[in-house]
Amino acid sequence: MIKLLNAGFTRLRKSKLFCILTIFSIVLALCMIYTQYSDMKKYGSVIEVEQIMLNYATMIGIIIAIFTSLFLGVEYSDGAIRNKISIGHKRISIYLSNFIITTITSLYSYILFVVIVVIIGIPLFGGITIANSKLLMLIGSIFVNIIAYSSIFTFIAMMISNKTITAIVSIMLAFGLMMTALTCIKILNTSKTITQATMINGETKIEEIPNPKYPSEQKKKVFQTLLDINPSGQMFQIAGRTDPNLKVLPLYSLGIVVIFTGVGLMIFNKKELK
Repeated sequence: MIKLLNAGFTRLRKSKLFCILTIFSIVLALCMIYTQYSDMKKYGSVIEVEQIMLNYATMIGIIIAIFTSLFLGVEYSDGAIRNKISIGHKRISIYLSNFIITTITSLYSYILFVVIVVIIGIPLFGGITIANSKLLMLIGSIFVNIIAYSSIFTFIAMMISNKTITAIVSIMLAFGLMMTALTCIKILNTSKTITQATMINGETKIEEIPNPKYPSEQKKKVFQTLLDINPSGQMFQIAGRTDPNLKVLPLYSLGIVVIFTGVGLMIFNKKELK
């Protein structure tokens, strides 16, 4: 395992993809800070540094999908996996080493973003406005969620031998999770009433009536659960700081890690390599 990790991190350091990821995290942080600073100057907006830290979480799944599919996708095309097995490395060690590398790199991307926001953002916008314990809980939940994302996309990359198909499936899944989360949020935020205009004797009467599309309590529980399980749904709730089940989200993420990693190990251990 140690040799596989050393080799993986050596390849990572020399990878152009890693350089692009690093530059992207830096540029994104600077762009977000600049945008918020412009709003503050033009409109007098009150900018919260911690909100900038949390906003990156909403798109991290797509970034991890792209990185993992491209970085691990070459393992099959270059014959690296077959070579590792031929020299005596166990399949479990190969899978787990790739998962660890993906996870650490994904965490590095987010940490780099946060560090830049803190270094530049606090002097511009002021200090953190929420309790440190609350902020640590939010960021900790993001960390666990990143690990969950990494387990999902490592699973895909290790199951599919074609790099192009891996990239397509991973990116489509990332966007699919995002759209599903947004749909659940829209349904949960449905208003209880709607405004209706009616004509009575030539006069317009406006009144509030019950919204027929307002979900029942049972449906709301179902959609809230789907939102909590969905990694993208977790990130939107964390970024919006609206989640009532913040302590539960890491448990769902850990469940995703256990399921995808466990199933991935079983399938990869029996997978025929071309």
